[in-house]
Amino acid sequence: MDTIYDVLIVGGGPAGLYASFYAGLRDLSVALFEAQAELGGKLNFYPEKMVWDVGALPPTKGKKVNDSLQEQANLFEPTIHTNTTIKTWEEQDGLFVLRDQDGTCYYGKTLLIAIGGGVISPQQLSCPVDATITSHIHYEFPNQQAIFGKKMVVSGGGDAAVDYAIEAQSYGAKVTLCYRGENLKAHESQVKKLAALGIDVYTNQTIVGIAKGEETTMVLQLQSKYGEPTTAFSCDHLLVQHGYDRDTSLLEQESITLDRYSDFYLHCPFPTKTSAEGIFAAGDIHYFDGKVNLLAGAFQDAALAVNQIKQYIDPKSPAYGMVSSHNKKFHEKNQELMM
Repeated sequence: MDTIYDVLIVGGGPAGLYASFYAGLRDLSVALFEAQAELGGKLNFYPEKMVWDVGALPPTKGKKVNDSLQEQANLFEPTIHTNTTIKTWEEQDGLFVLRDQDGTCYYGKTLLIAIGGGVISPQQLSCPVDATITSHIHYEFPNQQAIFGKKMVVSGGGDAAVDYAIEAQSYGAKVTLCYRGENLKAHESQVKKLAALGIDVYTNQTIVGIAKGEETTMVLQLQSKYGEPTTAFSCDHLLVQHGYDRDTSLLEQESITLDRYSDFYLHCPFPTKTSAEGIFAAGDIHYFDGKVNLLAGAFQDAALAVNQIKQYIDPKSPAYGMVSSHNKKFHEKNQELMM
C-alpha cells in the first residue's frame, strides 16, 4: 500500500526545509518535493553573497545557510524528492493526492505549499555557445576565488546584475557590464556606485555568440541594437542576469480553488491557513496582514503552519511544540554535542 504522510510539503526552499524539521519535532511524517535538482530555493541564486537578516546568525554566505538548513531539515529523516515537479493535486477520500511529472502519486493527510515565487529558473542565453566553455558561464554568483584577477563580464541591467558587478570587483575581478538597453534599470544609488568604481558599462549591446578564446577563456560577440558590426570582447567568466522565468501552473488547479492576493499569492485570512481545509502555506507564496518578507519570517511561517497542521490532524494535541532546550527529542543529541 502507498505510504500516507501526515504532511506533503511542496517546495524545498527555506520555508519548506524548516517546516520539514519542525514537523519532525512534532512527530509528523513528511514528504517534501522540490522541482529543482538542488534544495534551498533562492539561496541557490546567491551562494557567495552574505545573509545578514537571520536572528543571532552572523553574516553568513548563502551556501552555508543553505547547507545548514538542509542538515536541519533531514534531522528527523523525512522523505525528500528533488527533480520532482508536482503537476496536479486533488482530494480523494479525505486525503490529498499529488502527481508528479512522471505520473507518480503521493498521498498525505495535509498539504503545505512553500513554493516561494513559483518554480523559478534563470533565463538562459539564446545565442550559440562553444560547449567547451560552458563551465565559465554562470547564472548565479561564481566562487569568489575562481574570479580573482580574472576578466569577467556581467550581462544585464537590473538590480542583480549591477549588485553582482560591484561585488565581483570587490573580490578582485576585472569587471565589465553589458546591457541590451539604453539605461540601466538598477537602483540609482547602485548605478552611481558602479560608475564611481570605474566599472566599464556597454549599453545597447546584446550577446549574439560566444566562442572559445585563445588568451582568455571566451570571446563574446556583441551586437549593437543600432545595427553596427559585431564587436569581439574577450573575458574569462560571464555572469548572466537576465531575470527569471516563473512557472505558477501548480496554483491553477481546477480541482482545488484557493483564494489569491494580487492574482498570485495565497490569501490567508489567518496566517498560514489557506481558504481550503487541510491546505496550509508558508514563506513568500502566502499573504496575510503583517506578513514579514524576510528569511527569518519564513521560519516563523513554517513553525506556525506545522502547529496548525498538528492540530488539524489531532485536535487534542498541544498548540505548540516543546522548545528545544527542554525537548526530550534532543536529549541524546545534546549529550553527543557536549561530548
